[in-house]
Amino acid sequence: MTAKKLIGSLSIIIASIHSTAALSSQYSPLPSRFSSPIEGLFNIPSFSETELQDKSGKFGIRVEAISSAVTMTNAQEAVRFDGETWRATPLWSYKISDEWQASFELPIIHHSSGFLDNSIDKFHETFQLRDGSRDDFDRNELVYGYSNQGNTDYLLTSSETDIGDLRVKLSHSLPFEAPLALHVHLKAPTGDEKSLMSSGSWDAGLSLSYLKKDLLSIPSLAASLEFGEHYLSNSDQIRNQNNWLTTLNGGLFWNVIKPVTLKGQLEARTALADSELEPIGGEALQITLGLSWQTSSESVWDFALVEDIKTDSTSDVTFLAQWSTEY
Repeated sequence: MTAKKLIGSLSIIIASIHSTAALSSQYSPLPSRFSSPIEGLFNIPSFSETELQDKSGKFGIRVEAISSAVTMTNAQEAVRFDGETWRATPLWSYKISDEWQASFELPIIHHSSGFLDNSIDKFHETFQLRDGSRDDFDRNELVYGYSNQGNTDYLLTSSETDIGDLRVKLSHSLPFEAPLALHVHLKAPTGDEKSLMSSGSWDAGLSLSYLKKDLLSIPSLAASLEFGEHYLSNSDQIRNQNNWLTTLNGGLFWNVIKPVTLKGQLEARTALADSELEPIGGEALQITLGLSWQTSSESVWDFALVEDIKTDSTSDVTFLAQWSTEY
């Protein structure tokens, strides 16, 4: 028996154990973001769903623990991201029609020295992952800073808690035989830029997502792709900023049993600015691994681990949990 037939047969047998009706989130990507202290200021959207929700409304909350550890300098610039950021994000979406959906997010952000460094060190050691700049830092401290030509553009060394920027997404299921959705992304500057909650400006973007079910003729396998172009308005936090940023995301989803779907994603973005420093001027690449667990016919839990695989290009590690329910 080939591996393809074995996976297909196993999925059909295991799926028959549980008969809960599947939510549209079964094949929705995990909601991971590029989340370094500077990336979090801008509207770099998470991987968008192609299937819109079935019911009229959806409410949830997402919690993320984000650890950053990178220091780089050259003749003109210096960057140091060493700290921990927690985000608690209430989210709400509304089904305008069968083809249109609006989504809203307003995060509460807490920058701090944190407590996860030792656990992350052990995780990297266990799985033989690269530490990047992590070995250069004391454990559990907070320094988020960037300077250019001797001028400090921002420096955060004490804990801050406040709301971030309001993010709005308008999604439209396109009238084609292929499952495609167009997404309009907007960000309003509701956060405080001095405490690194906001870029202090409006951002906007467009993305197109695609979902392929029954991948390789296996009913439990699906794949998704998304391409996006985003306009990031000028901010006071970084010099020589690139106003246009491209995102490219890809995901593979396996509904191993009816209530549980395993998910793996690769997410990439272009550079934020014209800089020789990797966290500012380099392209970023991260991997997201996790699962969605449907606990009832309306509710689902998402759990994910996000890891920087290019090293020092984005936040080091992010732990993510999200609960959402349709009504």
